[in-house]
Amino acid sequence: MRYRNLYEQIKSETAQGGVTVKEKHWLRVPLICCILPALFLLIYLVLRSNQKLMNVMVFQVTTPIKHILAGINAHLPFAVGEVVWAVAMFALLVFLIRTVYLLIRYQNRGQRLIRRILALISAGLIVYSCYTVMWGINYYAESFASRSGLTARGCTVQELYTLTSSFAERCNALSGEMPRGETGTTVLNNDELFCNAEELYSNIQTEFSALNVPVYDPKPMFFSPVISAMGFTGFYFPMTAESLVNVEQADCLIPATILHELAHQCNVAEEDAANFVAILAGLHSEDSVFQYSSALLGYIHLSNALYSANREAWQEVRDILNEQVRADLDENNAFWDKYESPVKTASETIYEGYLKSVGHSEGMKSYGQCVDLLTAYYFDK
Repeated sequence: MRYRNLYEQIKSETAQGGVTVKEKHWLRVPLICCILPALFLLIYLVLRSNQKLMNVMVFQVTTPIKHILAGINAHLPFAVGEVVWAVAMFALLVFLIRTVYLLIRYQNRGQRLIRRILALISAGLIVYSCYTVMWGINYYAESFASRSGLTARGCTVQELYTLTSSFAERCNALSGEMPRGETGTTVLNNDELFCNAEELYSNIQTEFSALNVPVYDPKPMFFSPVISAMGFTGFYFPMTAESLVNVEQADCLIPATILHELAHQCNVAEEDAANFVAILAGLHSEDSVFQYSSALLGYIHLSNALYSANREAWQEVRDILNEQVRADLDENNAFWDKYESPVKTASETIYEGYLKSVGHSEGMKSYGQCVDLLTAYYFDK
């Protein structure tokens, strides 16, 4: 009889709204699920200034884990990271639809709404905690510049002019070796670009021991149009340890993007340092396609800085470029111009906020520090 009464109670509670826990405990579980990851993040905020601890976590704990993940996922013909994102977005959609259904179908709507909101918050906190462990801590470990012995510094206009001119001339010299389409722009075979990561990084790893870790081939993104709309050329997904590349962008810069994302595999967290590594890795490689793309990326960063410092000097260097290089630059600019939208602005704002939250006070402007590293490398070495 006792068991029958318990069954009837559960059945009655389910019919009234699917709640099978005691009314006074309806908030306990969702609160615990929020508090635990929140406590973890609080502890992280307190300890992240301890660089020695962060070094241990990055180089002795998370890096070996990421190498195992990368080694496993490298054998799969698709980007696991994209599958994870797609499943997460689908699950979020189902969650929201079911929330609406429960609020309409059952009673106790206030309690249900609070529980669903707390569940969503707890899921977000757990995901962010995992991301923090697998990647966020890298921003507080020893930087690539420090590990490599480079000291980023400002430069004079003359130094900037000289270095920008050098990169412009290098672009000209390599542009003739690029396969080109009817419009005169670079046209590449993507299948040939994503299969030689170790070879591409072998020379730069010899020069910088800080980069001497296993690297795995990057993967082209199926959802490249989505990433383009957000204004990104690619990203490193630490949960699966994959370097993912937007293949919708102008072909001339896809090789440089590949090298940039590979830099993140080598624990180069800062975007400006990853650009610097990508430029040097390409220029030091044996592949003319990657040499040209890296030279072009270097020219873009240097010329942008020169434009801000001295527009007349910038124009002088700009006039050096041949028609092929200009065609590639124009194609790249036209590609990103068509994606100017509130979506792109919002994604850039969110990412800038994240960069500032992990210590980059200048936000996305910190990308300009790539110029400082290039100046230190070429003038102080």
